[in-house]
Amino acid sequence: MENKKCDLHIHSNFSDSDADVESIFKQADEKQLSCISITDHDTVSSIYLAREYSKIYNIEIIEGVEFSARHKDGEVHILAYFIDTENSNLCEKLKIIKNVRIKRFSSMIGKLNDLGLRVDEQELMLSIGESIPSRLHLGLYLVKKGLVPSMSQVFGKYLGIGKPAYEAGFKFLVEDIVDLVKECGGVSFLAHPHILSNQDWVTEIINLGVDGLEIAYHNMSLVKKLLYQNMVSKKGLLRCGGSDVHGSYKEFIKMGDITIPYKWVNEMKHRLGK
Repeated sequence: MENKKCDLHIHSNFSDSDADVESIFKQADEKQLSCISITDHDTVSSIYLAREYSKIYNIEIIEGVEFSARHKDGEVHILAYFIDTENSNLCEKLKIIKNVRIKRFSSMIGKLNDLGLRVDEQELMLSIGESIPSRLHLGLYLVKKGLVPSMSQVFGKYLGIGKPAYEAGFKFLVEDIVDLVKECGGVSFLAHPHILSNQDWVTEIINLGVDGLEIAYHNMSLVKKLLYQNMVSKKGLLRCGGSDVHGSYKEFIKMGDITIPYKWVNEMKHRLGK
């Protein structure tokens, strides 16, 4: 059992990927993954399909989500696993977050237009459909339309945190999300801690009650990984990780490129008494 490979950070076309749920399970099967989690941004809409394909492919699905939250003046992502995706409070909070995301998205479009980039908001929203709107959608549009030459320039010049078209303003604080995950019977993790510009936040967020850290990630340095592993060991925290794959939208990473041992999943289950 301990040799089983798991990828617990996967996005579908219900958020900011072009991979549908069936193709995710097909790829997971090809990569001989035993356990996956679809952690879409601020939505659990994939879960009904995921349950069915889990049975078809005999691949364990952990019901999860990647929440967008506020910490001080910045944006933080919290991964949640083993949550009750039908919890009424969760569903209500996700509706609120989606509305906030749509307003934020519209505001960023306005900023880009003010900068002279001519984004057609109606066309872009129609192309996104019911998916949760994200900066990645906006960046892909800018590159496809030839308004910006590359995704790296999109985020480096316009949409990265602190850049002129970036918009923060997520409604819920990290501690709100941590409490919500507990209410839903799950465990919470600080996602990709190494990308935080202020590394003091890692300790601060641990102190807010997250259950663990994401310590397996594709561009995390060995120094950072060892640092976070030491934090996990000292504070009795859980570990998670995965590819953070977004279908063809981020071609530099594929499902299963980063995996974790099933031992880490068992540690989560043990913490929850499962």
